[in-house]
Amino acid sequence: MSQSLTSSHFPYVPLHLEMGHRDADVEALLDTGFDGDVALPAGLTTDGEPADGYLPWTLADGSEVSAPAYDARVQIGELPPLPAVVIVLGDEPLVGRGVSDRFRIILEHGQRLIVEP
Repeated sequence: MSQSLTSSHFPYVPLHLEMGHRDADVEALLDTGFDGDVALPAGLTTDGEPADGYLPWTLADGSEVSAPAYDARVQIGELPPLPAVVIVLGDEPLVGRGVSDRFRIILEHGQRLIVEP
């Protein structure tokens, strides 16, 4: 059983997220400099549900912030879902190394992105 996902919207990965009582489908920028799992803008999270906690993050400019965090499940295409932590930070959905390191990611000539188990 060889499953994979191919995205021609380079370098974005389509994600299905389950957070509390909310599901969301987003295209997230693959960010190999982000050590976390998934970051979402505030408008794409859990519709006012309280955060499961807060996590400290150091941003690229060296500043430190505390971001709301939610326990979630993330699924890429038909690949098996994974437990993940979604933080509320920034203005664009990001998928980081906490998720991408669990897969083989092929960046094909700036044209498409392939995710394999």
